[in-house]
Amino acid sequence: MSRYRELAAHTEKLIADGLLRPGERLPSVRSACRSHGVSPITVTQAYYLLESRGLIEARPKSGYFVRA
Repeated sequence: MSRYRELAAHTEKLIADGLLRPGERLPSVRSACRSHGVSPITVTQAYYLLESRGLIEARPKSGYFVRA
């Protein structure tokens, strides 16, 4: 499994388990890079995948948030 899919699956599990609640802000791309040891493009791809699945939403100049 690719790194971005692993990160997306990890984040999806956090959402499903209720550790990330609707409306909650996800870590910034740079912060997620540091904590997971991956590149910014990997985090961006993971967030795009989660967004395409309807789990999170991007808010311009604010970041990514869990959808209600």
